[in-house]
Amino acid sequence: MIFRDVLEYKTKSEERLDITKDVQAVVEKYSIQEGLCNIFLKGTTAALTINEDDRMLMADIKKMLARIAPPDKFYQHPENAHSHLRSILMNNCLSIPIANGKLLLGTWQSILLWEFDVEERDRMIVVTMIGG
Repeated sequence: MIFRDVLEYKTKSEERLDITKDVQAVVEKYSIQEGLCNIFLKGTTAALTINEDDRMLMADIKKMLARIAPPDKFYQHPENAHSHLRSILMNNCLSIPIANGKLLLGTWQSILLWEFDVEERDRMIVVTMIGG
């Protein structure tokens, strides 16, 4: 069977949210025991990643992104080009196996939503699961 739900978030500029518990709650809502969970972000100035949600690591990632796509450079798309560029360096879609009713994430893995845009946004994450 296929199950689908939408998670909604109001994000602030340069914010990072750990959405792991919310995605796991969707798996539990539909009582999926075995299957595959796909997470899709509807947007072009934010991203999804799976990584360790460690404060120092997150600071390092932010520094790396600022070096690769700084906000103060002259771009042809002047409003928020750096936001688009940062998002293409990450993902807008993730797939995670489900086993025994749980997302099969490693001990230190978290699902992270990164907001890169210059203002608040309403973000939609489409969670689609195949399984039963």
